[in-house]
Parts: sequence; structure tokens; C-alpha cells
Amino acid sequence: MKIFRHLTTTVGLFCVLIAAGAFALAVVTPFAVDAFTRVELSSWNVVVSQIARWFLFWVGIYLIHNLLPIAVAHGRTRREFLAGASAFAVALVLVMALFGWLGFLVEGGIYSAMDWGSDEHASPWAYFLMFLVWTFVGMFCAAAFDRYGSAGVFSVPVGFVLAIVPTVRIPGSGNIPFVRNVPSLLGAGWHLASLAAFVVALGLTWAVARTMPVRTRTS
Repeated sequence: MKIFRHLTTTVGLFCVLIAAGAFALAVVTPFAVDAFTRVELSSWNVVVSQIARWFLFWVGIYLIHNLLPIAVAHGRTRREFLAGASAFAVALVLVMALFGWLGFLVEGGIYSAMDWGSDEHASPWAYFLMFLVWTFVGMFCAAAFDRYGSAGVFSVPVGFVLAIVPTVRIPGSGNIPFVRNVPSLLGAGWHLASLAAFVVALGLTWAVARTMPVRTRTS
């Protein structure tokens, strides 16, 4: 519980401030664009569907690569940290998904009032799944590189496959090279496949990080 509270008051607060700043920028940008041409795209959609997933991927890396060694050095077990960090990651992703959805509602009102065009967006559940998988893929890849060194590169294709699954149905997330037919292959089972990708990423993270060596710096 202490780890969860600590992560919430430090990393969680930082993420909320970043999200608020990104939303402010996304609101201002269309007005600047409108001075030169008609606004046809949702700036918030770019943030939520593309930038946010990479940011949360980095958060996953940061939790394992930077904070796990610190926690162990202060007497916490790997299991204890992973439990707290996993719970925190799920809570953070939920908040970010809801924040993203509320951002779409506010932006939609602005775009409607200004008679601007906009993009489609997915449901909060879809963004939650995408953020969830990307965060834990980041945790898994960080654990693999810290555990196996350069051999951790083999975690990248695994992480790539897992990250594809929740992304294919997100409007504006971009095309995926070589696998453009994945949405039709997944069909109505997309949500279950995304949950399965999360479970796999979570399991791999725990399996690797529980035996991850911790190197403490010496002065």
C-alpha cells in the first residue's frame, strides 16, 4: 500500500499535470490553425490516440528501470513493489482514459461552437485497454533489458505484437505496417484479445522482474 500511495503522489501527480498541459495545448492549437485555414482534425485525438500511449509506455519503463531498484534498495521486495506498481499502473491508466474521454467532450463542444470539423474517437473502454497494454508492455521490456542485458531485444517483437492488439480499433492511431488486416481478423473479439494481451504483458513482467538483478550505485 505504501508503494501505491507513493507512486500516486509522485508519478501519478506528474502524469496528471502533463495531461492537463497537453490538453491546454490541444485546445489552443486549433485557434492558431484557424487563423490560416479551416480546422478539420481533432488535436486532442492526436494526443490521446498517439502521444499518450507512448507516454504511458515510458511510464511503464520508468516504474521498472528506475523505481524498482530504488524500492529494493530501501528494503522492499520485488514482489511487494510489483504488486504496488501494477495496481498503480491500472489506476493511472483508468484516470488517463477518463481524462481523455472528458477531453473529447470539451473539445467537441468547442469544435461545434466554432463550426470546425473533427475526427471520430473511440469509447473510454477502448482507450483504457490501449493505455493498459502499452504501459505493461513498457514494464515488460524494461524488465527484460535489465534482466538479460542486450538479449532483452528479443522482448521487443513480443511487446510489438501485444501492443498492436488494442491499437487497431483506435481512430487516428495510424496504420500498422504488414498487418493492415488485423482489425478484420480480430473482429468482435477485439476487446477480449486486448484483455488477453494485458494479461500476457502482466504475466511476463512479473516473471522477468521477480528475478531482475538490482544494481545500486556506489559513490
